[in-house]
Amino acid sequence: MSVHIIELNDRSISLRNQNEVLVQSPGFANIADKTPVFGEPARNSARLHPRHTYSQFWSQLSLDPLVNSNNHFRHQADLAFAHLNDIANQHALKDDVIFAVPSNYNRNQLSILLGLVQSCEFDAAGLVDMPLLMSGNSADPDITVYLDIQLHQSVLTTFTSKDGKPARDKVIQIPGTGLIALHDSWVNMLTDEFIKQSRFDPHHNAETEQYVYNQLEDWLKRSLHDNEILMEINNKGSVYQAKINRGHFEQRSKNIFARIKSELESLVGNDSALYLPEAHANLPGLSLCLNNITAVKDSQLLENTLANLDHIKGEPGSLNLVASLPASNPGGQEKPARSVSKDNVPSHILINHRAYTLPVSIHYGPVNNHSSQVADNIFLEASQSGQLNFSLNAESVQLDCSEGSAVELNGNLASATEHLKLGDVICLPGTANPLQFIQVE
Repeated sequence: MSVHIIELNDRSISLRNQNEVLVQSPGFANIADKTPVFGEPARNSARLHPRHTYSQFWSQLSLDPLVNSNNHFRHQADLAFAHLNDIANQHALKDDVIFAVPSNYNRNQLSILLGLVQSCEFDAAGLVDMPLLMSGNSADPDITVYLDIQLHQSVLTTFTSKDGKPARDKVIQIPGTGLIALHDSWVNMLTDEFIKQSRFDPHHNAETEQYVYNQLEDWLKRSLHDNEILMEINNKGSVYQAKINRGHFEQRSKNIFARIKSELESLVGNDSALYLPEAHANLPGLSLCLNNITAVKDSQLLENTLANLDHIKGEPGSLNLVASLPASNPGGQEKPARSVSKDNVPSHILINHRAYTLPVSIHYGPVNNHSSQVADNIFLEASQSGQLNFSLNAESVQLDCSEGSAVELNGNLASATEHLKLGDVICLPGTANPLQFIQVE
């Protein structure tokens, strides 16, 4: 049976089937031209047409009139409907669809969503909490926390589990901590560096400002792999340059992540495992503020949907939100819970946006000292030379390094032998890129 799923997260609305992601479209709309555009094209022109760009119609889904009236759309729901149709039309979607929705949607917003679908070519066959699908396989017997970083806010959702049955509990919204706030903060940092190093202000005109926003993702990725990157802007034939490293991004994001940390500690303390999408696990500065991070693979949503399809599907026109999943042990025997210490054991080390399976050995030192003897292992550039060995035991990951190596663990000099847990961060001497210990399910 064919299954289609629409994941309603405004950072990237996704349409997928059992085999692949068919469409990814961020929640942006632009009406500067006669024909409105949505998704990536709208985001890539947002700074060129700020008064004609909308990005809150999914997070504020409602029938309230738009502040900037126009001839295309009356309210946020009109924009959402047009975006939904734009996504569906890219694949001539006419089948039943399971909607995975954010935890913060209230009853009125869910009703509006289902009302929009009634005018579409496809039908809604299920309505399920999206973070539940992403973290529903957690073996934590008490509480699970999922961090959903949306465009305009972050949302913390807790799930409790009894007899192997996870159910949504609390939902906390943290305005001003979404991707747009992060991107604005980073672009302001980049602007400062161009002014400082080249005496050029990218905000001077809309074209160069838009260029910086469009290049931001590429510069972020490059900063994960290189200690220092060179950025260039060509403005009317003149080329302006600036150099930055990952530390610049981390410094500007720490206040945003500190707000999330404060809310998280008020909600559950600082010892609970924190689940979030794998794509967000390496956001600059996140690992320096938040502990016990578990990166969830994108495929988790599809796997949990298919495994619980009979429970999620309902009759079109009479759907209820599914906020709990059936017990994972139909035979009735209680699933043994993993110990807390086991939950804190990392499975991977995150280096330059790539996760390496533990155990592993890492050689580091100046590039000129990189010999063929370590070509088959991980080599990282650092101001001093040395080796890190990571071994696994039942309750932790053990780090062995040389005395006086200047390797730092969570901001302090590491001992010759250390026992590591989820969220721990190691910095090599003379480098700005941290190594973070994560758990990948």
